[in-house]
Amino acid sequence: MRINFASIQLNLTDNVEINYIKTKNLIERVRNNSVILLPEMFFCGFNYDRLEEFSALSEYMVEGLRVLSEEKKSLICGTVPQRGEEGYRNTAVLLLDGEIVGMRAKKRLFSPFDEDKYFVPGEEDFIFETRFGRVGVLICFELRFTDMVLELKRRKVDILLVPAQWGYARREHLRILSRARAIELQSYVVVADTWGDIYGQKFAGCSGIYSPWGEVLSFSEQGDVLLQAEGETEILEKVRKTIPVHL
Repeated sequence: MRINFASIQLNLTDNVEINYIKTKNLIERVRNNSVILLPEMFFCGFNYDRLEEFSALSEYMVEGLRVLSEEKKSLICGTVPQRGEEGYRNTAVLLLDGEIVGMRAKKRLFSPFDEDKYFVPGEEDFIFETRFGRVGVLICFELRFTDMVLELKRRKVDILLVPAQWGYARREHLRILSRARAIELQSYVVVADTWGDIYGQKFAGCSGIYSPWGEVLSFSEQGDVLLQAEGETEILEKVRKTIPVHL
């Protein structure tokens, strides 16, 4: 089965409507029947002073993505701030053909950026069954954690999605880890990051799409861009049979 992968890289403004319109315009350019990944906190970024305002808008933003996923007959994934009884969560939402098929809150919070002071960690499963195959979701900082990657490998994920807001100073870490995870998981890896200055912080870009061989299928360090690349599920089995390293 052929799969089209799409990664949307954005520089976020302090205007959530502008961020959403930029996102929507890029999604509308994606081919139908695709796997589409958005950056972490795609419509608002990390502005803790406005967290209550942003979380109140999340339902509206998710509904917009739901409609787009139905129109594009595609899987769309991004993260939004959600407020619950225990506090705020950075929640990844997967929408497929107009339905929410998965949700999980970020488990590993990035303390150098004070995430642990404003968000509570999630404990939900981070692997989902879809018609595109078994999809894993690691949110930004989680890409570094071996225990989560080993669980992805043990359960043989076909596609790893990494919505991110990764710091510019560590951009080489993101580039190297993204490709390495594709090689060790023998899966497709899609990374969607923000880029440039946002709320006084500089972000890495370095969004990309990688094959189970570790090939760079598409990559961009700067710019509001739509990356697209084609993959085939048959390649997954070919790689895994050629180099049998399953747990």
